[in-house]
Amino acid sequence: MKRSSNVRLAAVASVLGTVWAATLASQTTPTQDAAERRIALEKLTVVGSALYVGAHPDDENTALLAWLAKGRRVRAGYLALTRGDGGQNLIGTEQGDQLGVIRTEELLAARRIDGAEQFFTRAVDFGYSKTPEETLRIWGREAVLADVVWVVRSFRPDVIITRFPANGDGGHGHHTASAILAAEAFSAAADAKRFPEQLAYVKPWQAKRLLWNAWHRPGEERPATAPPQLSVDLGAWDPLLGESYAEFAAASRSMHKSQGFGASPRRGSVPNYFELVAGEPVTKDIFDGIDLTWGRVTGGGAVAKLLSKALAAYTDENPAASVPALLEALAAVDRLPPDPSVAVKRRELLEVITQCTGLWVEAVAADPSVAPGGSVGITASAVNRSSVPLTLSRLEAPFGLSVKVDVPLLYNQPVSRNVTVALPPGTPYSQPYWLANGHGNGLYPVGDQALIGVPRNPPALWLAFTVRAGGQELTYKVPVTQRWTDPVAGERTRDLAVVPRVTVNLEAPVLIFPDRTRRVVRALVRGHEPKASATVRLAAPPGWRIEPQSVPVTFEARNEERVLRFTVAPPETQGTGELVAFVRSGESEEPAHGLVEVDHPHIPPQMLLPPAAAKLVRVDVARPVKRVGYVMGSGDEVPAILRQLGFEVTPLSDEDLEEQNLLAFDTIVVGVRAYNTRPRLAEAQERLLAYVEGGGTLVVQYNTNRDVVTERLGPYPFTLSRERVTDEAAPVRILLPASPLLTYPHTVGTADFEGWVQERGLYFPEKWDPRYQAVLAMSDPGEPASEGALLFAGFGKGSYVYTSLAFFRQVPAGVPGAIRLFVNLLAGGRSRG
Repeated sequence: MKRSSNVRLAAVASVLGTVWAATLASQTTPTQDAAERRIALEKLTVVGSALYVGAHPDDENTALLAWLAKGRRVRAGYLALTRGDGGQNLIGTEQGDQLGVIRTEELLAARRIDGAEQFFTRAVDFGYSKTPEETLRIWGREAVLADVVWVVRSFRPDVIITRFPANGDGGHGHHTASAILAAEAFSAAADAKRFPEQLAYVKPWQAKRLLWNAWHRPGEERPATAPPQLSVDLGAWDPLLGESYAEFAAASRSMHKSQGFGASPRRGSVPNYFELVAGEPVTKDIFDGIDLTWGRVTGGGAVAKLLSKALAAYTDENPAASVPALLEALAAVDRLPPDPSVAVKRRELLEVITQCTGLWVEAVAADPSVAPGGSVGITASAVNRSSVPLTLSRLEAPFGLSVKVDVPLLYNQPVSRNVTVALPPGTPYSQPYWLANGHGNGLYPVGDQALIGVPRNPPALWLAFTVRAGGQELTYKVPVTQRWTDPVAGERTRDLAVVPRVTVNLEAPVLIFPDRTRRVVRALVRGHEPKASATVRLAAPPGWRIEPQSVPVTFEARNEERVLRFTVAPPETQGTGELVAFVRSGESEEPAHGLVEVDHPHIPPQMLLPPAAAKLVRVDVARPVKRVGYVMGSGDEVPAILRQLGFEVTPLSDEDLEEQNLLAFDTIVVGVRAYNTRPRLAEAQERLLAYVEGGGTLVVQYNTNRDVVTERLGPYPFTLSRERVTDEAAPVRILLPASPLLTYPHTVGTADFEGWVQERGLYFPEKWDPRYQAVLAMSDPGEPASEGALLFAGFGKGSYVYTSLAFFRQVPAGVPGAIRLFVNLLAGGRSRG
C-alpha cells in the first residue's frame, strides 16, 4: 500500500503546508467572529487532545466537546462507532444508507459548531441490539477494535472518555460495546504487537487515562464504596462566548434533526462526572499530570514564545497585527522535526492566519458534477480583507494543472481566474467511500486503510492556492464546490461530484407484481456530459420477460433527461429477483448507477450513486378493500407499495381528519410514530374512533412510549412499553390461527415471517384490555415471549388493529409475507363476523 496520497498523509497527520478545507472549518463555515478568532489563536498555545467515544450519532456530549475545544482549548474529537443508519428518520423517508449519510452530515454540522472533530469506524448500525455479545459478534470484534485502535493511534489523545459504561447500564448493546472496545483499545493502541499492519502509517500510542463520563440517576445516592468521581461544571459561563458551554452546545445538539433531538439551552450549573476506568489516577482535572504546552514538543519552546508574541499583538479590532508573529511561528514550526502533533498545529496555524487576515479563497464550479474523461470550468477567487501584504502566487489542481498568477491581493479587492480541469477517464466516482462496495449487517468494506475513521470522502477535485506572505508561501487546498442562491435559504454550496456519463434511476427500488399482469417500468436516464450517448438495457431473472430489450439514448446538453419505458411481464410462479440496468457505451457494457440527491436545509446536499437496480417481487396479493386513507407519521414508504398493489391511497392531513367524511375510506392506516409527531391527532382521535365505531377499519402502527399526544390510542386501554424483538429471524408463534387477521384474504402462517429485515417489531404494548385479541407471540433468544405485537378488537361496526411489527421496514423492502399480512390488516373490518 503506497503512502504518497494526500488522503493517507492527512489521515496520519503528516506534515503538510496545506489545509484540507473539506474536513476543517472551511469555506462552508461562516467566518469566525472576534470571540471565536481569539479562542482559535489561544488554542495554538495548547498542545493536548481528548477523544470522546460513543456508538451512534447523537450519543456525544456536545457540552463536554464544546468545553474541551473552546474552554480548555484542546483538540477534541468524537468517535462514533456507527453512522446511525439503523435508526428512524423524523425529517423524511430516507432509511438505511441514505439515513446514514444524513446522520453523518448532521454530526459534521454539530462539530462545526462545537469545534470538535469527527471520526467513525466501519461498523454498521444494524438496529437495536440487546447485548454487547450480539453486537460484537455481528460487527466482528477484532475488526471494529482495529478501527478504534487506528483512530486512537492517528488522533493520539491524551485522554479517552467513554459515553457509556462497560457494565451494560447504557442499555443498547451498541452502547456497551463502544465502552468495551474503548477499554481494549486503550491498551491495544500502545501494543506494537496488536494490529502491526497499521504501523506502516502510525506509531503505537498510549493515552494517559481512560475515563467514563458518568451519570447519576435522579435521587440516587452513590454507595460509600463507589469509585471516586471528578466533577466539571459545563454550565460555567464563558465570557468570550457570552454563554455557558451547555447553552452553546444546544445549537450543536439541535443538528441531530433526523432524530428529533432539538435542544433548548440550559442555564445554571450543569455538573458532569468522570470516573477513572484505566490509566493514571486523576484528582483535580481530567488532564492531571499532562503537559498541555509546547514544552512537550522537541524544540517547541521557540514556537511558544512566538505565539505569545502574536497574542500580545492581537486585538479584536486589528487581528492582522498578530500576523507577522504568526508567520514567524509558522516558519519555526516548519523547522521542527516531523511530529503528528506539530502537523496538527501547523494546520491550525494556517487557518488562524486566514482568519486574522480575512483571507477568503474559493473554487466554484460551473456545474454540480462532471464525468470521468470530461472537463469542468472553475472560477478561482481570492480576497484579502486586511492590510497585510499578500500575493496570490499560483493555482494548482490535480491532473497537471498549474497556473502562475503572481498578483498582489490588495485590500478588499477580489482576484479571480477561470481555469479548466480535465479529468482522466478512470477518475473514481463520488460515492461515499463506505458505500462503494455494498455491505452486510456487520461492516462496511473499506479497502484503503487511510480512509478508515474519516467522516467523508476527500474532495473529488481540489484547487490549491499558493499565497506569499512575509517571504513565506502558504498553500491552501480547497474543495471545488458548486454555489447557488436559494430564494429562502440564501447561499448554498455542495461539493463537485464525479458521476458516470449516464445514470439510470428505476421508478422504484422495489417493484411488486401482485398477479401475472405485466406493467410498464419507467427508467429516468440522465446524461451528465454534452453529446453523451448510450444504450440502456434491463436484465431480469429467468421467467421474467422485458420488452424492448434495450433502448439507445443521446443527449445534446449536460444534465438532459429522458424517460424510457420497458414492459415487464412476471412469471406465473411466486418469488423474488432483481431487475438490473446496464449501460453500453461503445463496445463496453457495465452495470448502471442511479443518482440520488439527499437534500435537507441543515446539511449540505449529498449525491449518492447506488446500483441502478430494483427488487422484483412476484407475490399473489388480493385487494379486499379499495380506498385507504394514510395518516403519515414520522415518514415511511408504505403508501408507495400499497399503490403498486392497486389500492387507492390518500394522504390525510390534520384538516382532513377534522373535516372529511372518514367513512369514505374502507381503511385508515396511521403511520409510524404519528402519535409522537402530530400533536393535532389528540383532537382527531375521537373522530378516528368514531370512524371505527361506524364501520371502518383503523390500523395503527407503532409509537414510542414517550411524548404520546393522547393516552387513548385505541377504543380500549393498553400500555406501551420499550419491549422489542430485534432478531429479524426470531420464531413467531401464532396464538389465534383462526383470527381474521391471519385468514382473510390470505392465509398467513409461520412461513410468512421468513426473510424479514433488521427486526420483528418495537415498542410492544405490555398490558391491554381483555377485549383485545393478541394474535402473535415472539421473543428474542432466551427471553420471555411478548404477545403485544399485533392486537385486534371489534368496536361498534368496525375493527381496530394496533401493530408494533416493523411493517415500515418490511413492506418497502418487499418482504412477501409481510405484504400479505399487512393487506390482511387492511381488510380487518371487512371480515369480522
